[in-house]
Amino acid sequence: MNTRDRGRWGEEIAAGYLRLWGYRIAGRNLRCGALEVDLVAVRGETVALVEVRLRSSVRHGRPEETVRRCKRQRLAAAAERLAAAGRLPPGRLRFDLIAIECLEARMELRHLAGLGGPSGSR
Repeated sequence: MNTRDRGRWGEEIAAGYLRLWGYRIAGRNLRCGALEVDLVAVRGETVALVEVRLRSSVRHGRPEETVRRCKRQRLAAAAERLAAAGRLPPGRLRFDLIAIECLEARMELRHLAGLGGPSGSR
């Protein structure tokens, strides 16, 4: 499986997880310039911009360690542009991360909500 296919597989796992928790997937792979938002998930008044990170090894760190402050700031800027262009559903924006580790014969998924990205109502 190549990197692109693994990324899509991780996004499918994340989307299924979010649906189980009552989210509606309102968008996938939204591009804003050079940046891409993996998933847009809506539950109630909350619109979560979801970054999905999949790792098959923790040799270079856990998936959540790969999303640094700079990436969160760029995602927040992209969210503002997407919202201004009417490409996001109305609601309170939030940045989430779904970290997936596939190590040997087990898979672990962690959902970290509200990671200091976009916030506030529109």
